[in-house]
Amino acid sequence: MDLVLLKFILYYFFNINMKVLVTLNCWDMETQLVFYKMAVDHSFYVHYINLNDSAAIQNIEYRLVGKRPTMGIFMDMKCGSSEELLNIAARERLFNDHFFWLIYDNTANITYFRALFENLNLAVDAEITYAILNNLNNEWSNETNAASYTLYDVYNNGYYHGGKLNMTLDREIFCTVQQCIINKYLSKLHFRTKYGNRDKLHDVTLRLTVVVTKIPLTSTPDEILNFLSSTKDVNYDAIARFGYQVVVILIDYLGCGVNYTFVNRWTINETHGGLIGALAVQSADLISTPFIPTLPRMEFFTVIAETSTFRSICMFRTPRNSGIQGDVFLKPFNTTVWTLFAVLLLLTAIVLWSIFRLERYRMHKRYIDYMPSILATFLISFGSACSQGSEMVPGSIGGRIVFLTLYLLTFLMYNYYTSIVVSSLLGSPVKSDIKTMGQLADSSLEVGLEPLPFTLTYLNNSLLPEVRRFKRKIDSSPHPQEIWMPLKKGILRVRDQPGFVFGFEASTGYFFVKRYYKPYEICDLNELLFRPEKSLYSQVHKNSSYKEVTKQKIIRILETGVSIKLHRHWVQTTLECFDSNFIVEVGMEYMAPLFMLLLVTYFLVIGILLLEILHKKYWLDRKMKLESIILGGNWHNE
Repeated sequence: MDLVLLKFILYYFFNINMKVLVTLNCWDMETQLVFYKMAVDHSFYVHYINLNDSAAIQNIEYRLVGKRPTMGIFMDMKCGSSEELLNIAARERLFNDHFFWLIYDNTANITYFRALFENLNLAVDAEITYAILNNLNNEWSNETNAASYTLYDVYNNGYYHGGKLNMTLDREIFCTVQQCIINKYLSKLHFRTKYGNRDKLHDVTLRLTVVVTKIPLTSTPDEILNFLSSTKDVNYDAIARFGYQVVVILIDYLGCGVNYTFVNRWTINETHGGLIGALAVQSADLISTPFIPTLPRMEFFTVIAETSTFRSICMFRTPRNSGIQGDVFLKPFNTTVWTLFAVLLLLTAIVLWSIFRLERYRMHKRYIDYMPSILATFLISFGSACSQGSEMVPGSIGGRIVFLTLYLLTFLMYNYYTSIVVSSLLGSPVKSDIKTMGQLADSSLEVGLEPLPFTLTYLNNSLLPEVRRFKRKIDSSPHPQEIWMPLKKGILRVRDQPGFVFGFEASTGYFFVKRYYKPYEICDLNELLFRPEKSLYSQVHKNSSYKEVTKQKIIRILETGVSIKLHRHWVQTTLECFDSNFIVEVGMEYMAPLFMLLLVTYFLVIGILLLEILHKKYWLDRKMKLESIILGGNWHNE
């Protein structure tokens, strides 16, 4: 029974905070019981598998995978089935960051170990420590029940990708039955983290799948790569080219080789086909383009970092004939204020009439040649509200004070009213009341869409009621195929045809808007989300051995600001509208009520004039008849 070895095993796993252990050994029962008691005393959970029993290791992967997120595994290489177990572990990819292996070799046969592991499927995320038993030196030779162990860090950057076995000396540990201590460090490995030691993949060639849609796949690889690397024509494959240029930096950081595969689509459905499908079936180690994480995709992928955004929008200029909006002339005051103002004008008219009457009949002062009626004084009061003067002015001091008070009141009201109206009409561009997809679907506005695969997929598969109504709006069009039009054509049609709605992907469409629109035309645009805005994430397969090293490199790229710089070049997220840029035209939707009021007034005046003419003619005829009757009666009397 080697109590020192048992102490060393517990010391190793205790220091890496691993309390769930599987021991693969061929110890006798007494040793097993002693180790179990020592493990329980230190709060370890231990599961034992006998390596001398070949049947015990069959289907061992099913007993390990899924029990715990991580666990420690101790294996003794002197046992009979150890080599068979290692082959099973390599085949089932058990050398990963979920299993922390401590492989013990009391014979210190490093040559045999190296020959065995050179052909095993190891990866860069492997957690394997190879421990050999040393001969005690003179310093510790007098110690009884003591032993010295040398530890190696073992990994491979990717056996199936051309990687070579790497064994790095780590440290020497001296153990007694009571304790274990680090005797000395044998390299600078302890100064670095795990991936600080494995940050370069010079000996492997990774598989990179790249998406490109704007040039045919029949083009030569050099032509495709030149297109993806160029910075011209930013409206073509903006997200794909942005992602590719970030991945090129990642590949440079990793220092590995690359085998390219080119595809012309992101995916057929959530997880199959195209770029995403290649990553899902692990025919690609890396892909060039970030994409949206969805629930079905989370079964296959791990999110690394947010690198971009996806905004699909509908844009249109507000149609000027979108409805009469005459209430702008009533908005400065609410109903209570308007009513109170009218009452004050009426009361002032009555007061003025009373003053004129008082001056004429009581004070016997005729400042004017006739006595005005209440209607005339009301016209004076109303004219003051409209900033008009009057030729009838009271002569008394009290009357003139009333007149000045009326002018002051109406002056303040008029200036306040006009300032509000002018600011409402000229303060900002006219915006549409259509703010959602449901309102757009129910409107009569004409619609066009950019022919993007994910747009068609969204229309066909979305269960949202407003999207369903929008789909019916498109299908009910006289020419549904004409709905789909190139991006440039649709953007220009929005500019030239107010009221035409065009749906497109914002990151590319904004380039055309900035290129072909005048500043005030940009301020006149309305936007609504065609689908909820999403973030795009760099992702890798859940079982990828390069998951952690890729994550660290991508985060480093984000920290340096290189990714943000590229994102600003390739992905446009905003349109700038400044106050000095827009020219606001007051259209007929605002002025129509005034013209209609004027027209109604004309008809009213003409109608009243005709009534007055008829009234005058009626009384004139009646007067003539009366005069003729009177004259006829006098003649008979004579």
